[in-house]
Amino acid sequence: MRNIFGFVLILCLPQLAWAQAQAGGLRAIEQRILQEGLALYQSERSAWVATDLLMAQKPDLTGMVGYVSYADGDSMRTVFFQQAAETAPLLARYIFSFPHHTIEPGTGRQLRPRPASATEQKFFTVRRRVLEELQENKVSGTAYAFPENTHPNVAILEEAGEIRAYVFTGPQEGGVLPIGNDVLMKIGRNLQVQSTERLHSTYVPMKLPPDQQVSTGMHTHLSAHPYITATDICSLLLYQETFPVPRHMVVGREYVSLFDASTRDILILTKKAFEKMAKKQP
Repeated sequence: MRNIFGFVLILCLPQLAWAQAQAGGLRAIEQRILQEGLALYQSERSAWVATDLLMAQKPDLTGMVGYVSYADGDSMRTVFFQQAAETAPLLARYIFSFPHHTIEPGTGRQLRPRPASATEQKFFTVRRRVLEELQENKVSGTAYAFPENTHPNVAILEEAGEIRAYVFTGPQEGGVLPIGNDVLMKIGRNLQVQSTERLHSTYVPMKLPPDQQVSTGMHTHLSAHPYITATDICSLLLYQETFPVPRHMVVGREYVSLFDASTRDILILTKKAFEKMAKKQP
């Protein structure tokens, strides 16, 4: 099969500039999606690595009530909370800090337990209310469903006073790249779930075919979400070890989004421009 993705990325600069000019403001859209996707990835990666570091200690989990990950300057922090009773103060019992762009077991620092900060209490409240919405679906009006052998993961981002919570579907089996069944929840000033938006209509647990090397993955989007999503980027980076496919293509009705996990680059083209370039492939 021809590697169309690779072909697009090695187009000469005049062709690429022409395609971007035809696409209008797609470059700004690319950067906005990429920034959000990388922020989600750093949050989820921090949670993954911190959980592994914590469980290696065989900790006493009595009274543990959840965790949050958040950016703190040039670091990512994942905090596991302990609370003796619902009305008792929230304790940041286990705290792990990582450099923003190097979230690995060897770069993690464990900080001393302390009372939860105002930011941590806020994020913990948001996480709790997101989980309540997943159970009660008061805002969405329709039930949230998670397939067998999966569980919901919650990532919270805050920017310029706006809080967004993303709900991912996390597989409990290995060798799977989870795409879809994800939700964006916007949080109001009262820290309640204000609105919900399903980013994909279905769940696709992608698996590599046995004894075959795949250079480019692909899935499709409906017109409601014409471009690759931030959750797509997060999952593609987060599951690189279990699904080592370097490039991914998202095909919509009007646009084609191309993502290179190794360089963390996005290219969004109109479908017409993409098909025109593909026809020139020798």
